[in-house]
Amino acid sequence: MKKTWLAGVLLTVLVVTCGTFAKGVDKTLLQDSETERNTLAIQRIEGLTEQNNVVAYLRQNNKLPDIYITKKQARDLGWSAKQGNLCQVLPDRAIGGDKFSNREKKLPMKPGRQWFEADVNYRCGHRGSDRLLYSSDGLIYLTLDHYRSFTLME
Repeated sequence: MKKTWLAGVLLTVLVVTCGTFAKGVDKTLLQDSETERNTLAIQRIEGLTEQNNVVAYLRQNNKLPDIYITKKQARDLGWSAKQGNLCQVLPDRAIGGDKFSNREKKLPMKPGRQWFEADVNYRCGHRGSDRLLYSSDGLIYLTLDHYRSFTLME
């Protein structure tokens, strides 16, 4: 009877210990896996929004790559600019296609010309300061300082 009781106690201790150890391993594996997924998401979106890639696509197709959605579309799908959650809510998507008003008239003006903007060099989280400004008639400018200065992309 004592042997059976002792074997039962040992078996219980073994099961509890192994279960606790396994739970710890699972959490670590899950955390590592989540970190790896986040790193891969950042690398993917960085490549997709790299300024030269987007400029080349715009020139060839006269439109943004399909990964771009407007701010309104993103908000309707759960994005919050305040939370900086675009990569979590809409992986492999970036903000672009909204009209740019050019209120300060820092970009060339011409009757009928419309300006649009797109985030470039995006790294997930809150939007950075890098934008492409592109016109309805084919001009493309880059700002790396959130509209303070512009460089014509030739």
